[in-house]
Amino acid sequence: MKKTDMNAIPDKPGVYLFKDRREQIIYVGKALSLRRRLASYFDSSPKPVKTERMLKRALSLDYIITNNEVEALLLEANMIKTEKPRYNILLKDSKGYPYIKVTREDFPRVMFTRINSEEKADYFGPFVQAQNLRGILKSLLKVFPLRSCTDTRFRQGKTCINYQIKRCKGPCEGLISKTEYNKIVSEIRDFFKGNMEKLQSTLKNEMESYAEKLMFEEAAEVRNRMQSLGKLFTNQKIVMENDKHIDCFVFGRHKEIDYVTQCFIRSGKLIGLNTKIIEDREYLGDDVSYVMQFYSTLRQFPEELFVYPQPAGNDTRVLSSALNKLSGKDIVIRQRGLGNLVPVAQNNGINFVEKYIENKDTVHQMTERFKKVLHLDNDIKTIQCVDISHLSGEMTVGASVFWDKSRGFVKNNYRKYNLKNLSNNDVEAVYQLVRRKAENIAHGSEEGSDIYIIDGGIAQLNAAVKAFGKTGINANICSISKGRSRSGEKFDFAESIEEIHVPGRKNSIRLKRNDKALLLAAKMRDEAHRFVITALRQKALKNYKKSPLLQIDGLGEKRLKILLTEFPDIYSNFELTAEEIAEKCSIPLNICERVLRFVKKSQY
Repeated sequence: MKKTDMNAIPDKPGVYLFKDRREQIIYVGKALSLRRRLASYFDSSPKPVKTERMLKRALSLDYIITNNEVEALLLEANMIKTEKPRYNILLKDSKGYPYIKVTREDFPRVMFTRINSEEKADYFGPFVQAQNLRGILKSLLKVFPLRSCTDTRFRQGKTCINYQIKRCKGPCEGLISKTEYNKIVSEIRDFFKGNMEKLQSTLKNEMESYAEKLMFEEAAEVRNRMQSLGKLFTNQKIVMENDKHIDCFVFGRHKEIDYVTQCFIRSGKLIGLNTKIIEDREYLGDDVSYVMQFYSTLRQFPEELFVYPQPAGNDTRVLSSALNKLSGKDIVIRQRGLGNLVPVAQNNGINFVEKYIENKDTVHQMTERFKKVLHLDNDIKTIQCVDISHLSGEMTVGASVFWDKSRGFVKNNYRKYNLKNLSNNDVEAVYQLVRRKAENIAHGSEEGSDIYIIDGGIAQLNAAVKAFGKTGINANICSISKGRSRSGEKFDFAESIEEIHVPGRKNSIRLKRNDKALLLAAKMRDEAHRFVITALRQKALKNYKKSPLLQIDGLGEKRLKILLTEFPDIYSNFELTAEEIAEKCSIPLNICERVLRFVKKSQY
């Protein structure tokens, strides 16, 4: 963008907005002095790569004056949350942290969630590892037999299989009183609050009470619950001798890379520790902005907050005032008392950075090798991969995934395409998808890339080349397909059965199985396949009643829905066996054999 007249910009606090040619906000920042802050973008000093890229993309600049820096901080956080600017990379994370949700119903449910905005529920967290939390929840629901059914199923008043396997007490049929049920709910609340001593004492008294009444089966159930809880809670590390809920942010730098390690303490116990890389920290956000954006997105506030190193000058007061306004309560910002946690957070941050550097080195080797294989002059920074899937020519779905050298797979740039009137023609499907993608790139609604990979052979590649040519875009395109394997080859050094096709070359390129260019191409292809199959599954389940598979004798709607949930790619999964379908879908083997015969016949 053109250099702005700094004298026209007020020397006052506020928020500034960089916009692209479509008037979309691509970056939001706050400043105590708008004039001085914006001047730093247009002086002659060297800028980080992403800042240069943002300024190149920006076409116009706007700003909003605020009464003070607190208002600027609040406005910045709110605008980043609502506008989701492309270059506010710190906390533009749509997934969020995982929580445990306990509903406020007559017979509450306990579930995993990433959305914590529902008012009629209580939340425990945030946790860091979603997979671990899912495992803990699964174990807990074995220990605490609470209902997991939907309200619709619950109102039917009929027990399900969970009651039969003793995973539920059957509140839908009145087999447990509301009082007894909520006693179990209170126990699980105590677990997530960290009140283990209180919980263990409650369970011990309950077990002894059952034993005195000679209710030995119930006493044994409570005893097993106590033992399971002891195993689940051993990983919780005590870091404070109080029951405070404290969030900690430890900022640091290792080998010229900035990071932040976030620690979540609940009832004195460390329940999560997570490190993130902060790119372009100097120009794209400071520590206070990071913390403010975090809570604007999360909307779950601790009792106390600890930031290390402590914000300079007036920043602590500004952060405190802004957080109190945002949360509606007084959050204590600690000045000391958590020094013992800082080395732990720093060590975690350093280890994370070392792995990050190692991964970047590997990625650089991959892109350099790919560049050499394809005989490209320019560096490879972004790659897109396209794939097609359908059900015997019906419900054709196309998809593309986006990979960035510095960020990995960028989910916000993934795209799905519904393709019509194709009559089981994969080549025409590729042409239609790539033509639409090329037009979107030309109009600015999609981002272009340095390389486009097509999942398919030379015919699909030529279709993509033709599609790009129609829109006048000069694109680097290749495709990847599977050829025939050769017997007697050693895995590490033999040529792969994967073939890479490039325009204008008669023969395909076959690389070694461990070639870094092939590994990158296969990684892209596999992610595109996963994404398109997910899209096909959603479409197939939405329209499963129209599926030609219903013609198969013995395959009703119920079985078909299970089949398409497990194998939405059944028409293209040539390695699928009847035994595998029978095992995963619990469908009789003879019906599974009919399914495969029908699929094979429909392909000719």
